[in-house]
Amino acid sequence: MPILIDHLERRLGQLAGGWKGAAREGLPTVNVARLTGGLFADTTGYATVGLSRVPLHRPGHDAHLFLEFIAAEHGPEDISRSIFPRALEFVASRCLDTREAVLRGNVIPLPEDIVGGSGFVSLYAALPVYYDADFKSVVVENGDSVAIAWLIPITSGEAKFVADHGWERFEGELLNRDPDLMDMNREQIA
Repeated sequence: MPILIDHLERRLGQLAGGWKGAAREGLPTVNVARLTGGLFADTTGYATVGLSRVPLHRPGHDAHLFLEFIAAEHGPEDISRSIFPRALEFVASRCLDTREAVLRGNVIPLPEDIVGGSGFVSLYAALPVYYDADFKSVVVENGDSVAIAWLIPITSGEAKFVADHGWERFEGELLNRDPDLMDMNREQIA
């Protein structure tokens, strides 16, 4: 079993299907895996697989970064009812187009066709703090260190809070209020 898949399955659960990404000439296909039965009951995990084959520029640094994204939610059983497969594919495609990494504290607005009727209109990039500290990165077969970024759905008010007050203060609010970030019906914090 590939190291990355094992790393994801130990936290998010067993691979239970997925979303096939669009083929792109000269680039690896980035798929979105669906994982169930992980550390949190009644939670479905999602993870990009393939993005880490492309080095991404890390803004403000000379070094590049290898990256994969995760997301998780309570339910649903039907993958077509979740925003995450399309949202993760969208963010991964954006990274491939720009060759820019998404870093902690970044807010990524989502297109309306992904968001649908959800109140969550953007994704916030965070460390995967609901999981053990070793989950945030993994060294894969070729020796590359792959960072794992957790993409959390946020509302327009929360995105504005990050823009106005910075990601450190937003994460402070998350710590103070302790919302269930896997609950797609949670109340907004800002």
